[in-house]
Amino acid sequence: MLKKIYVIFGILFCAGLLLVSGCSTVKIAEVKMQQENYAEAIPLYQQHLAKNPDEFRIKSRLGFAYLKTGQLDAAIKTFEEVLAVAPGDPYSVLYLGLAYLNKEETGKAVTLWQGYKNQNEPAVEAEIRRFLTLLQIADSQRKASQALAQEQSLMAAAPDAETYAVCYYDDLSPDKSLGAFQKALAAMVITDLSKIKSVKVVERIQMQALLEEMKLGQTGVVDAATAPRLGKLLKAENLITGSLSLGSIQATTVLTSSSKGAVKASVTTSVEQENFYELPMNIVHGVAKALNIQLSPEESAAIGTPHTTNYKAFIYFGEALNALDAGDWTKAKDLFAKAATQDPKFDMATMGRDICPEIWLPKISELKTMKGGQLSNQAEKAAEKASTAQKEEKELVPPGEEQGKIKPPEETEPPEVRVEPPVKPRYPDERLQQAPQFPDPPRLKSEN
Repeated sequence: MLKKIYVIFGILFCAGLLLVSGCSTVKIAEVKMQQENYAEAIPLYQQHLAKNPDEFRIKSRLGFAYLKTGQLDAAIKTFEEVLAVAPGDPYSVLYLGLAYLNKEETGKAVTLWQGYKNQNEPAVEAEIRRFLTLLQIADSQRKASQALAQEQSLMAAAPDAETYAVCYYDDLSPDKSLGAFQKALAAMVITDLSKIKSVKVVERIQMQALLEEMKLGQTGVVDAATAPRLGKLLKAENLITGSLSLGSIQATTVLTSSSKGAVKASVTTSVEQENFYELPMNIVHGVAKALNIQLSPEESAAIGTPHTTNYKAFIYFGEALNALDAGDWTKAKDLFAKAATQDPKFDMATMGRDICPEIWLPKISELKTMKGGQLSNQAEKAAEKASTAQKEEKELVPPGEEQGKIKPPEETEPPEVRVEPPVKPRYPDERLQQAPQFPDPPRLKSEN
């Protein structure tokens, strides 16, 4: 009943505008959008853009209408045209990603959303970053399944000579007390290897997904027999494996060729526990030296900068990765936060805390069977929830306060009035200076 009232009101409103001032095509289209009558909005936007092709904001609204009517190819083409003239436009990036998901192109959505920025709605940006973690896991799960399904052809193909995959080091301690150390060390070695411009490195999430598919996820141990197979499934010529033992912490690193199934180099390094942070840099420098990779001074300095020197923070970080891999979002976020509290300068822990999915998002066991449309629906819900929460928070801020701080009283003497020259809007076409201002996009309708 309420929706009918809105529809009738919209029709009467538009009719009134037509009688009084001549309702523009765009205004009629916006009424249609508010009524969720996207099919009728499309020709109106097309009519306006035929005369004003450079108005990218209106074109992005057309892309949204295409998306909502299931015209995915048209939506993708339209949003890509918008981003060609307005790179990074948050509205277009968000909805182009949703279109990719509906097309089952999860990898494209991941790549696109990795650059998502939204200064006006930081809560939405933060939520997309958290959802991006889910997408990366889902995309890695699908790639792992596809790799095993195509194993015969992958075994016959030559892996990429410049790609490296870092496996978890085998815990040789009698009580298996280095489990968290394994994950944290691997994450740091991957990060440091990525600082070398001449090499490509398989992401840890992708490695974990394949280990899970191969039923090695819990131990993560890759030996000399399984290393070549794993490397070819990951299309990586260079496999880094190893072992950890106690006393002083000793790491033995073995670099294996996937194509030849032979050991290319072996490096052993040991440090006292208080100097644990030297292990990642020693391993990477050792691998580079063994393979005659020439590091630039900048690369060497970056690798030589420790991620954290706080052992508790390091262990909390490893435990957080274990929880993340198990799909326990709440525990993972808590452990990342503990690591960041122990060492506020530990950027990897801070990032882990900030991108950890919320508890109400899909579980890791559900991701593998979710279709792209379902992921898109969940992403819409996440973005809408964050946007609504941010607007409500702004409404609760009392006048005179900003970010919880009360503004100081005004000066007794009137402040100096400074007249600034008008700032020219940054539009690709001068006609856009008169472009209409749109209301907030219609609330996203969840599809079951």
